[in-house]
Amino acid sequence: MTESIINFVKELIGNDYITTMLISMIPIVELRGAIPAAMTMGIHPLLALALAWTGSAIVSPILLLILQPVLNWMKKYKAFASLANAVESGFRSKALKVVGASEDGKLSPELMRKLEKKKMLGVYIFVAVPFPMTGVWTGSAVSTFLDIPFLKSMFMVWLGNLTAGLIVTALAVLLEDYMNIVLDTFFIIVLIVLAIYILRIVIKMVKSKKQAKADAEKGQNAVADSETGSDGTQEAGKGGVEDGEEKAESDNQKGLDEGALAPTSTNSLSLKDNDNNSGASDASDKKDESDGI
Repeated sequence: MTESIINFVKELIGNDYITTMLISMIPIVELRGAIPAAMTMGIHPLLALALAWTGSAIVSPILLLILQPVLNWMKKYKAFASLANAVESGFRSKALKVVGASEDGKLSPELMRKLEKKKMLGVYIFVAVPFPMTGVWTGSAVSTFLDIPFLKSMFMVWLGNLTAGLIVTALAVLLEDYMNIVLDTFFIIVLIVLAIYILRIVIKMVKSKKQAKADAEKGQNAVADSETGSDGTQEAGKGGVEDGEEKAESDNQKGLDEGALAPTSTNSLSLKDNDNNSGASDASDKKDESDGI
């Protein structure tokens, strides 16, 4: 199966050397698949190593320069934002693991500077292990999110890729008689890893959308609660004003009632004085009559 694919690409391009270099540039496959493929085309193992390493090395500086700007550009558009966030989250998670931090860990700029040597060594080991998803593509992305300077990142990725190439070349020479089986197995592993990676990206995208929706609903609820609290304060103030007005009206009514009662008391006193004067007048008349007698 793999041999048929290699022969098709070989006939399409028409040059074994260029075919080897192009295969080494493919994500996940990279140098790990390019060296065995070159050997099946009859290329010497050391030349296959040189061609595969050169092809994959070309990818590294390009990725280091454009990966973050491309992701930032994708985030500006709703159609690509979820994908960009998912890819960045995956690479950032790998970057934190390379320096020994947890997935939710945070690295301050000061700590990042202190970990410079550890970061560089981590990137080298990460790329040097000849497994799928640990090659130049992922290693360059990890270097980007670890903020390793461009030249240092490129050097460590290239050095790790060379180490991986030497390991793959040695294994390919030892297993040369079983190369077709090795390539078929590698091809199947690549497909499985690719499927898992795509599935993880989709899951991260779904989670990202759900989280964004939850945050939006939370914000709307907060605004609604704020408006409700404002309305309650206004109602309380309105109720207080109404109570004050009712109290004022009650005090005014009470004052009016007291004012109405005051003349009545005065009239009573006047009537009492008139009665006293009348009594005194009667007594005086009686005295005059007795004196006349």
